[in-house]
Amino acid sequence: MVKKRLQTTAEMLDSLRRILVNSLWIAIVLIVLAAGGWLILQSQLDERRAGSDGRPELTVKPVRPEIDWQQVDGALAAALQSARLSAREYAAGQLDAWIASMMERVDQSFLDWYFSYWTQQLLGLKGLYQYGVHYVLKSQPTASEKLTEEIQAEFAARVLQPQIAQKTLERIINETASRYVGSLRRRLEEIPATYSIGRAEWQSYLEDIAITSGSVEGARQTPLTLKTLTVSGAGGAALLAANMKTAISKAGSKLMAKSTGKMASSLAAKTGGKVVAKAGGKFFGAIAGFGVLIWDVWDHRLTEKENRPQLKRSLADYFQELKLLLLDDPETGIMTTFRAFEHQLTAQDAR
Repeated sequence: MVKKRLQTTAEMLDSLRRILVNSLWIAIVLIVLAAGGWLILQSQLDERRAGSDGRPELTVKPVRPEIDWQQVDGALAAALQSARLSAREYAAGQLDAWIASMMERVDQSFLDWYFSYWTQQLLGLKGLYQYGVHYVLKSQPTASEKLTEEIQAEFAARVLQPQIAQKTLERIINETASRYVGSLRRRLEEIPATYSIGRAEWQSYLEDIAITSGSVEGARQTPLTLKTLTVSGAGGAALLAANMKTAISKAGSKLMAKSTGKMASSLAAKTGGKVVAKAGGKFFGAIAGFGVLIWDVWDHRLTEKENRPQLKRSLADYFQELKLLLLDDPETGIMTTFRAFEHQLTAQDAR
């Protein structure tokens, strides 16, 4: 009996042990599962928290610093200058190529014609004939005037080729204006990001900066904002080009006034007009009529060996003077339009 009771007690203790062990394992499994769940939950919560302190992340809109409009104005001035220098480099290169083509015609056509034996004889006979005509009829041109006019016309036809030159200069002007506007637009596009300027503020800034530009005829004034120039590039470039063409129309008389040749100063006024009328062109005629009067000594009796190099150098100098006049003269130069444009824009108190 006692033995049976002890056996029953042992079985009960064994059952209890198994229950406790199983309960312990169940508890361990539950704890592990709970820990895993907390890890997953924590990773999701961390995405929504600002840090380890457990506080929710707050979305704070950064405070944009106040725009320094003086710095923006400085950047605008730098952009204008850079665009002008880029345009000048382009125009100078195009004029150099044009001058090189004319100097080739000087050497291969005009000088060959001028110093040929038969041309010299013909000029001598014409000079003698005109001397007699002028002696009888004082109203007729002198021999020097008549021969100078003829040489001018020959120079215009053989070298300058006014109709082609007209198109060449117009192309250079138009392309230079387009180059300026395109370069300016690219540089202006960098400013808003550099100075944290909003789109609306930037557009307002561009609208506020305006100039009053002369029309082609010079009789009307056309307002042009910086926004219009940069957004509608073709229209702005066309207006700038028109102003440049108007200025260049004065280049011929300006170059004539710069002459140091004694014969040039006296004969150009008498003979240039006739050649200009024949040469034509909106702004090239005066240049065509004056071309061959630059050298200081004009004497067709000198030998080719003595005079040809001198005449060639004089014409080369003349073309370089013409180039500088077309580029930078304060009254007639291509760059004058850009400088005036910059001056008007930078002189304004935009903000």
